[in-house]
Amino acid sequence: MKPMNGEQPKSLNFEYYGIGKRYQGVTLGALEFEGAEYAPVVAFAENIKQRLENGLGLILKGPVGTGKTCAAIAIMRVAIDNKYSAFFISMMSLLDKLMTLRDKEEAYEFEQRLRTTKLLVLDDLGGEYRSKNDFTGSKLMSIIGERYERQLSTIITTNLTIEQLKAEYDERMIDRLRSTNQLVTLGGESLRRAEWREI
Repeated sequence: MKPMNGEQPKSLNFEYYGIGKRYQGVTLGALEFEGAEYAPVVAFAENIKQRLENGLGLILKGPVGTGKTCAAIAIMRVAIDNKYSAFFISMMSLLDKLMTLRDKEEAYEFEQRLRTTKLLVLDDLGGEYRSKNDFTGSKLMSIIGERYERQLSTIITTNLTIEQLKAEYDERMIDRLRSTNQLVTLGGESLRRAEWREI
């Protein structure tokens, strides 16, 4: 999957949706999908209304740099274009906010958004400090569990294998994700530069 030049993103409050500057040009039309493994990504986007109304999601797994985040954001942009609420956040940022927000009203509003937005994209599951038994692990399971009950869609990107996910996260959370999320493995070489940037 390679970014294509020339397409300008629509006017959008990117910060509101959690999309950082690096990904503001990412749309389905601005990406060139290579390989059959990307077919489920395209199919999800093309059937966005049916997928979201039924609370279905994706788990995009694979090595670093294989386009998982871009694919998730591209789908999210389709959801936004179809007037669905959506929010993107990395796992490190999510847990950092949960642990550091001191204003009770702000913390409540943030957590409610995680629990109720129509499409939640959790980027880099496994990239955060994690433990099955700590506060953050329990909070994540609570959020996933409530979204499952509400039939709300979640897209997750991760570098972890299925075995690692099972070992690191609560079995009930993994079971809920397994019942609603299609597993997509993206492979190939990193799309990022193989060597350090020369200044």
